[in-house]
Amino acid sequence: MTKQTKIVCTMGPSSEDKDTIIKMVQAGMNVCRLNFSHGDYASHQKLIDTIRTVSAELNEPLAIMADLQGPRIRTGDLPAKGVPLADSDDIILTTASDKYHAGRIPVTYTDLHQELNANDRIYIDDALITLQVDKIENTNIHCRVLQGGILRARRGMNFPDSVLSIKPITDKDIEDLKFALKNNVDWIALSFVSSAKDVYDLRYIIKELTGGKPEDERTPVLTLAKIERKTAMENIEEIIEAADGIMVARGDLGIEVPPEDVPLHQKKIINLCLAAAKPVIVATQMLDSMVRNPRPTRAEVSDVANAVIDHADAVMLSAESATGKYPVPAVETMNKIIIKTEASEYDDLVFQGMLKTLPTDTAVSQVANILAASVKAKLILVASLSGYTARIVCRYRPQLPIFATTDSDRVRRQLNMSWGVTPFLLPTCKSIEELVDRSMGYLKKEKKVAAEDRIIIIAGEPVGQPGVNLVEIKEVR
Repeated sequence: MTKQTKIVCTMGPSSEDKDTIIKMVQAGMNVCRLNFSHGDYASHQKLIDTIRTVSAELNEPLAIMADLQGPRIRTGDLPAKGVPLADSDDIILTTASDKYHAGRIPVTYTDLHQELNANDRIYIDDALITLQVDKIENTNIHCRVLQGGILRARRGMNFPDSVLSIKPITDKDIEDLKFALKNNVDWIALSFVSSAKDVYDLRYIIKELTGGKPEDERTPVLTLAKIERKTAMENIEEIIEAADGIMVARGDLGIEVPPEDVPLHQKKIINLCLAAAKPVIVATQMLDSMVRNPRPTRAEVSDVANAVIDHADAVMLSAESATGKYPVPAVETMNKIIIKTEASEYDDLVFQGMLKTLPTDTAVSQVANILAASVKAKLILVASLSGYTARIVCRYRPQLPIFATTDSDRVRRQLNMSWGVTPFLLPTCKSIEELVDRSMGYLKKEKKVAAEDRIIIIAGEPVGQPGVNLVEIKEVR
C-alpha cells in the first residue's frame, strides 16, 4: 500500500552519502530539508547535487527545501566539554565578544543587552537550561541559573518574556537565499515568522534577487512559514493567507507558549490550512528517540499517527535523519506508521461545514471528489500546471490516488509535498483532448490503470489557462 501523507527529512552528516539517500527515498522520503543553521555552502552544494542525481536515477521528484536560519540567537564559542551550570549559580552573558573568556558566555546577538530587562527569563537548548536576568551592566547581562546543566556552544536561545527588535530576515538569510535560488530549490522556509509582513518581505526579496523574470512568476519558488512564535499564533490566519505552505515547528513554539497548548495549536493550524488548500508540515521530535535508538517510543508512534489523523500533508524528521544513528530505519518506521494509520477508519476526513462559501475552483474539486466515490473511480487525474488545482483537490483527502500532470519539473517536485498527490511530467498540451490522451498513455504505461477502469479528470479549459472548470468521468479503453 502507498502512503498519502508525505515525509520530509532533514539532511545532514548521517544522510549525506548517495547510498543512504537512495535508501531513504525507497523507504518513503519525499522532501529533503537543508537546514542553513548548520553547514557551509560547499557541503550544501554537494548534498544538492547528490539529491538531484538520486532524483533523476530513481525518477522520483524529490523536492528540496532551503530552511533559512532567521534571527536565531545562540550561545557563541565555548570549551569543547561545555560549561557546567548549577542551580542558583550566577553567570554573565556578554554581547561584546564571540569567544568564551573569563567566565563570560558569549551570545550572537550584539544588541541583546539593550533589549532585556531584570527578571526576564532566558531559555537555552530547548529550555533544558533556564536563566533569569538579575541586572545589566554595559554589554554584560548578569543572570541567575534557575535550571542548570552543561551549556555547550551554538545552542539556541529563547526569550519568552521579551520583545526583541531583531529583524526576521537577516543578512545571513539573504546570502543563503541567493545560494538557494541559484540552485533552483523548490521551497524556501522562513524561520520565526511573526506576521504576514514577514512572508511578503521574503517574497519581495526573492523577486528582487530573481529580477522578477516571467519564468520565475510562472513556476516560482514557494514560501513556507514556520510557526514557532506566540505572535505567529496571534496572526495565524493572515500568515496562512500570505504563505504557500506552513510548518508547525513545535520545538520553539513549545517554548514560546505553554507546552500543553501546542497540540491544540497544531490542530488549529492544520484545519486552517485544509480550508485554505495550503500544505502543512508537522515537525520536531516526532521520532526523537531514534536519534540514539533503533526503535521509537510508543508515545512517538502515537504522535506521528495523530498528525496523520489530523490530516497534515507531511510529517518531518529532524535530527533523526540529519545526525542520528538510524536515518533509514527512522524513515521506514515513519512510513509504516503512516500506512497503518491511513488504512484505519480514524483517517477519514469529514469535510462538512469547513467551508462557508465555494468559489468555482473549490466547487468543481468538491464535485470531483463526490463523483470519484459514487462511480467507484480508480483515481483522480488533475491537470495542474502551477500546482494550485492539485492542492485544491487534495484538501478533501479523497480515499483514492491523485495523479497530477504538469509541464514544469519544479512544480512536479513542489507537489511532492502535498498529501496524496503523485505528480508526473508531460509536454505542454494544446488541447484537453491531447492532455487526456497523453495522460492515459502515461497511466497505462505505468500500470496505474487498466481497460474499463474509470477515472475522474479535473482541468481548466482551454488548457494552460488558470482556473478549473471541467470535470469528466472517463473510462479507460
